[in-house]
Amino acid sequence: MRKKALLILIMFCLLFVVGYTKEKTKISSKQKRSLYRELHPPHKYWYDMVSYIATKEEKNVFLLLKNNRDRNIFIRTFWMQRDPTPGTPVNEYKKQIEKRFIYVNKEFKKGSSKPGWMTDMGKFYMILGKPNNIDSYESKAGLYPAQVWYYHGDKGLGLPTYFTIMYYRPQNMTEWKFYSPAIDGPQALLIKALPVDIDNRIDLYDKILELAPGLAMPSVTMVPNEYAPGLKPSLRTNVILNNIYESPKRRINVSYATNFLKYKGFVDVDSSVNYIENTRLVSITKYERFGFSFVNISLKPKKISVAYSKDRDKYFFNFEFTVSLKQGEKFVYQYTKNFEFYVDHDKVNSLKGNGLVIHDSFPVIPGKYTLMVFAKNTVGKEFTYFDQEIKVIPAGTMPNLSKPVLGYKKETQPGNFFYPYKIGNEKLFVDTENTFKLQETPYLLIGVYNLNKELWENGRVEVKLNGLSERAKFEKRFTLPLKNYAFKKNLNILYKLSREGLQSDYYELSVKLINKLDILLDSRGAEFTISPFKTFAYPRESFKRSSLNNPFYFYYLMGQQFETVENYPAAEKYYERCLENKADFFEGAARFLNLLNRQKKYTKVLVEVEKLKDSKDFIFEYHLIKGTALYGMKDYEKALRELIKANESYNSDIRVLNLLGFTFLNLKDYKEALKAFDASLSVNKSQPFILKTIEQVKEKSKNSK
Repeated sequence: MRKKALLILIMFCLLFVVGYTKEKTKISSKQKRSLYRELHPPHKYWYDMVSYIATKEEKNVFLLLKNNRDRNIFIRTFWMQRDPTPGTPVNEYKKQIEKRFIYVNKEFKKGSSKPGWMTDMGKFYMILGKPNNIDSYESKAGLYPAQVWYYHGDKGLGLPTYFTIMYYRPQNMTEWKFYSPAIDGPQALLIKALPVDIDNRIDLYDKILELAPGLAMPSVTMVPNEYAPGLKPSLRTNVILNNIYESPKRRINVSYATNFLKYKGFVDVDSSVNYIENTRLVSITKYERFGFSFVNISLKPKKISVAYSKDRDKYFFNFEFTVSLKQGEKFVYQYTKNFEFYVDHDKVNSLKGNGLVIHDSFPVIPGKYTLMVFAKNTVGKEFTYFDQEIKVIPAGTMPNLSKPVLGYKKETQPGNFFYPYKIGNEKLFVDTENTFKLQETPYLLIGVYNLNKELWENGRVEVKLNGLSERAKFEKRFTLPLKNYAFKKNLNILYKLSREGLQSDYYELSVKLINKLDILLDSRGAEFTISPFKTFAYPRESFKRSSLNNPFYFYYLMGQQFETVENYPAAEKYYERCLENKADFFEGAARFLNLLNRQKKYTKVLVEVEKLKDSKDFIFEYHLIKGTALYGMKDYEKALRELIKANESYNSDIRVLNLLGFTFLNLKDYKEALKAFDASLSVNKSQPFILKTIEQVKEKSKNSK
């Protein structure tokens, strides 16, 4: 029954993934025709050439691409996926397909109104290549012209060891048609004037055997010497045909294509073929100390390549971890981190076998987002990617639960550091695959957020654990009164699901938040597996730590995000908290002052900007920010002095050059204004407003003479 449960689980997952993938790349026939017409001739040629060897997902993704740069990268990636000898200068399969396409369009166009690749002969030739042998029956009395192509098949692709493809020209038409033993039947080959019972397949077979002995067997089966009783049509014909059509696609992992639309902007051509699968976990946690939410990301690549470092006498790899947070088409936040590893010789194999989970965490403002995670191993140029919709609930709303996170152990790790899955001094160890060894005692991490005193005193969390095996039904319930834990508005609970250990099974976990009136306030669920093995190694974990002694950078990131979504009051509040914690954080100070200028708080800017004056690295920002505030206050003479100093520090910043232009303009110095605007356009020509302003200045200059 456990095997059956596993099979059902796997089938469900596959159906979900396949369904999700198809939905992402699904386009209608009408859309396909329209998108195909828009392709440039070289791309139409390629699309036609791979029509029979490309998967449906690959073709749809290609049609959905918006520019030729992406199409060219996709085409190269497509061929690299099929290269039988990667690393060599020649892709034999690509060369073979290109030759076939030229051949079929030349040879099979004859007698057809369609291009050669669209004929029946062209289709099978493109998929299977040149036959091992051809028998021709084009001038046999009593029979329509026929040809039999013989092929050796690959059992690994579901093909017979030896099989035939037959074509014929019914009614002596000029184009060769595919002959199906099951659908057409022997009667289709015989000229109907012959005296034979067309309803008796044995009589038909015998007649063909008399007229053309070599044609008799292919007329009833695609597999030599394989007959159905009474020469009835074999259902295997359809299976063989389906396997032929699918054979060029069988060993292709289409995930590279279905994700291409998302990660195409991150990768170069050489890396685009090296997509690897991953498992992942995304959760959102609130901590009482901060009051805002953190997104936790756990990523486990399915493959890790390593290189050898002579200097350290160790193996190493390095993941560049890029995370983006989007709201519609706007990037609210984006960052890149490096996770570099050095591994001793004797631990390389265990690393490759057990894998690695990379954990990371960052603060996030309330809202709905698309989270995009791209990780590239600079060794081997392998990369992996996923995206996921997330929702961050604001403070002060209804009490709610976090997504349950399961871990295989907890460990006391004192120290004033922040990192994912650390609750107080307890660190939870997490594997993205949620699989635990036999008799493991998993831990549950659950958050109860926006908690009030009344719910804390009278509410509870109810946990229900169900095994899915029908043979040995398992159910366990736990009640966790909230008042058993110290009151916090954002409470994180670590709870051990079993003390004696769980048996091998597939488990469903449900968590409910209930108030004193037994009203359900929120519910969440999770699934996990207990393996039948008592021992196996969990993956290594990697994460970066942040000091909690001075969490100024968290406040800075919150300010950045609020500023991006144009919530300026909230952004200002977090920038101020950032600078209260670290007054000499000049990057944050510059961003804060620019925000104040945007809100026209010029007097405050002129007071606060003096903190940047003594920083050599920020002297440009000092003069630009001060000049901007003075310009806003219409003190153009003083603004001009500051902006000239900023331009002396760096003379290619269009903000400075444009503001200089408008300052000169307000001082009626049209000649210098035009010089500043021209200098700005030399840096960036695409400034329609500045071009229009220049025309207006020239007109004013004429009128003032």
